[in-house]
Amino acid sequence: MRRDLGDGLVLRWSTARDTEDIAELNSLVFRGSEDDEPNLGLANTVRRHMRGDYPFMGPEDVVVVEDTRKEGNRIVASAFYLQEDWEFEGIVVPVARPDIVATEPGYRNRGLIRTALDVMHERSAREGRPVQAITGIPFFYRQFGYEYAVDERGRVTVALGLLPDEPSGSGEPYRLRQARDEDIPSIAACHRRQQSTYLVSRRLPDSFWKYHIDAEHEKGPAWSDVRVRVIETADGDICGFVFTPYRRSADVFLTSMIGSTPGTNLYDLAPALLRELRRLGEEEPTKGGPDRPLQRLILELGRDHPLYDALRPEWLPHREPPAAWYVRVPDLPGFLRLIAPILERRLVNSTFTSYSGDLTLDFYRGGLRMCFENGKLTNVQDCRFRTYEAMGGFPPLIFLRLVFGHSSLRELRAPYPDIWVNSEAEALLDALFPKCMSRLVD
Repeated sequence: MRRDLGDGLVLRWSTARDTEDIAELNSLVFRGSEDDEPNLGLANTVRRHMRGDYPFMGPEDVVVVEDTRKEGNRIVASAFYLQEDWEFEGIVVPVARPDIVATEPGYRNRGLIRTALDVMHERSAREGRPVQAITGIPFFYRQFGYEYAVDERGRVTVALGLLPDEPSGSGEPYRLRQARDEDIPSIAACHRRQQSTYLVSRRLPDSFWKYHIDAEHEKGPAWSDVRVRVIETADGDICGFVFTPYRRSADVFLTSMIGSTPGTNLYDLAPALLRELRRLGEEEPTKGGPDRPLQRLILELGRDHPLYDALRPEWLPHREPPAAWYVRVPDLPGFLRLIAPILERRLVNSTFTSYSGDLTLDFYRGGLRMCFENGKLTNVQDCRFRTYEAMGGFPPLIFLRLVFGHSSLRELRAPYPDIWVNSEAEALLDALFPKCMSRLVD
């Protein structure tokens, strides 16, 4: 694919030969200011993603814009195309993820990223990926059909100075060690167990764990954002895993993933695990600026996590709510047909068992009709309705928050007065689309 954009600009898919130019572009764009040094950590991440062993993309999966008239590095914009599988309550959903989106400042406001996303959306449709998702600039991706619909991160901060001391004489009952290839089955099982409690989760193949374990031996300031550590008992039995950063930020050390095996007593594990994380954080170098004494540990484990309940009040844990992923579903009827078994199961467990009838919703610039017969979803189609002809109305895209369990209908109606539903639709929507927690490890 090669598209002439005019003024010497050409949009195309990348090749391995573009790696260094893409790395340079991103190292310059993703800086705090033009006076800062290039972001070598991100440059190294680009190199690894394009090297060929990253599980979700390869060297030919970056949309680039090239200025054929420019001296030196001709790549002036780029956007990575990741291919993942998510699970929606057990149903596999192929997902396309635009990621690491960058434009050289002098080329902004020309619609280059809009065109790059169009190309990605076209490819996603060809590949049968009904959902696209991205994290990034507030509001920006709403311009391209995305809506905030799935939790992103969410964290608890613990004051490390308030942790109890290690038990005298007996030593720590749990310890952390570097993960090895032979640990992958145990780590993957812990992760699958944890993710099974969420509505939307990210499927991680064994190659994902190996990729991060191997990154421990890579050279460079930031070849990997995280390191994989195994949690062991004093007898050497594996009882979980954690992700830790390769460096800490100022006086903060962050972990983004913690999993445990069945039967692990988290109340007993928590103080020893936090002390071990404190030890690692004190050993790691500081990312930028002078070293400062480690003060806080951030557990970035989502809106809720079993370990949160094991944190003692005297440690002064401070909880912060999650942000959200942007989600795009260009064929909403097709997606609802994909998750029809879930919707039908929810009806069985509600007052709408064996429901027959149509649910009609006005989206003001379109609409939706869901047809049920004896509790089965028999048809879903786009429709248009006259004012108040449907059973309810939603502003465009806001309905995605309901579909993905991000918000309940009651929560959405407060900030959006243009949501309206009659009594039957309200009860039916509550049954079909309850609020549920999701966790997408990024």
